[in-house]
Amino acid sequence: MADGVVVADTDLVIDFLRGAEPGATRVERWLQDRHLRLTAVTAFELRLGADFLGRVAQIDSLLHRRTLPLDALAGLEAGKVFVALRAQGRGLDVKDALQAGICLRFDLPLATRNLRHFERVPGLRLDRPPE
Repeated sequence: MADGVVVADTDLVIDFLRGAEPGATRVERWLQDRHLRLTAVTAFELRLGADFLGRVAQIDSLLHRRTLPLDALAGLEAGKVFVALRAQGRGLDVKDALQAGICLRFDLPLATRNLRHFERVPGLRLDRPPE
């Protein structure tokens, strides 16, 4: 993938949709620079949200041509992460494991406010917010 490309976690996408910081400005910048990628997991989580029906067109526009799939390789990466962390007693939510698996499969950093959830994933690069 191209330099500067980043996967935005669902929390930042929700910030963007609501015009809230810290995600709104970051996601807007990535959109303008064409660096934004999302995952099939984010599509799923957005569909579950209460705001979905009022924002269908906006969400579809965000997802169009930017969404990375949960394919077999990403699923295997996610399973590896999930099992390894569970064995260490440091379990991770299945959706977070899937999100991490997609990022690992496509070798892209994940931008999220949930650093505590994802810092424990071996090999996962995180795009940390500016201080």
